[in-house]
Amino acid sequence: MYKKIRIAFIKFGGLSTGGTERWLQMMATSLPKELFHIDYYYCNSAPYVGSDFKHAGTNRDRLQYMKNHNINLIEFHVEAKDITTKTHNWIDTDFWKKFDETKYDIVQTAKAGPAEYPYHLINLPIVEFLALDAGVDFSSNIAWSINLSQWQRSNWIKKGGNSNKSSVISVPALEPNTNTNLRKKLKIPHDSIVAGFHQRADNNIFSDIPLKAFSKLNNKNWHFIVNGGSNYNKQAKKLNLTNIHFVELSSESTAISKFLNTLDIFAHGRKDGETFGTVFAEAMMHNKPCLSHWSPIANAHKETMGPAGLFAKDLNDYVEKLHSLFTNHELRNKLAANAKPFALQNYSLEAAVQNLTKIYCDVYKKHEAYKKSKLKFAIHAFRKIETTFRAHGVTRKIKKVVTNPNLVIKKIMQQNKENI
Repeated sequence: MYKKIRIAFIKFGGLSTGGTERWLQMMATSLPKELFHIDYYYCNSAPYVGSDFKHAGTNRDRLQYMKNHNINLIEFHVEAKDITTKTHNWIDTDFWKKFDETKYDIVQTAKAGPAEYPYHLINLPIVEFLALDAGVDFSSNIAWSINLSQWQRSNWIKKGGNSNKSSVISVPALEPNTNTNLRKKLKIPHDSIVAGFHQRADNNIFSDIPLKAFSKLNNKNWHFIVNGGSNYNKQAKKLNLTNIHFVELSSESTAISKFLNTLDIFAHGRKDGETFGTVFAEAMMHNKPCLSHWSPIANAHKETMGPAGLFAKDLNDYVEKLHSLFTNHELRNKLAANAKPFALQNYSLEAAVQNLTKIYCDVYKKHEAYKKSKLKFAIHAFRKIETTFRAHGVTRKIKKVVTNPNLVIKKIMQQNKENI
């Protein structure tokens, strides 16, 4: 009978709405079921020891999404995440009671970069999806490293990452699943020009540039929409903005499409930049011209936008470029015409699944070959020690059939100590 490759997806806050978590969710639900058996381990958010950062918790829509795709979900608990420790240890977790590594061939996770709990403690090949440009994990069980973008991969390699055991798979973007929009609901005239962006509610990524730039433009037919985000409502009031609209964030695909269909310009801002920028890929799938700005931390979004976007170096440059997009119909159309073809070529779900399937198959084959060579060595060593024991008159029965090379080697060493 053909053996499926057994993969455990494991992620702290693994059913939240972030781009990293969505990558894991989309891959888990899209991998061919005839080749893979998937279990998805997740926990809700928990407080950080050593930081006031709050990771997004389990999202109802993402939970239902996984259930709709019949993914076997296994929830574990973490009381806190201690980032004062080198590997960001989980405190008071029942993960080890839920997880049995003997049931799997590969572990898939997503993390910042360096070695991280509990993956460095698992005796299985780890395939890591690198969500941040934070460093390199030199643990011996890292079998493959997936970067979000070529920009990120280049930086990662400079820090010591292995170019021969890494590749790029971006967060896939889905094509629009509705033609409707929010203009009627928001009372925005059909002929108005609308800019905007969507973002999770997180004070750490709030950028004051988009609304500051919009405040310097004055046209009653120009509108700006913020979907989700943090502190933008307060900023808008402080700037006395008109023609500004706020929409509650939803991770549901139809809601995202409705929002993006409302826009003429995807005008983005984020304090820490992007190591990829899933929101751009989504906007480009909806034929939207894009705009964003430089960040002192990460700037992969310039690459992600490609020929469909403009990249501002500072606030003044952003103002100029946003003004050009509002006033220059030909510029908007030119960038929009480039958007979807570029997104289809680079950010399709089909290509991502094909690439990941190949990675898993290659990792599995290499690990199976390694286990066989280890078993062969163990049996050879076992027989050699058996011959030595018999030559010295030792008659203790020793098993000749073994299935676990690690156990065999351990028993051989114990036998050696007992009889010499």
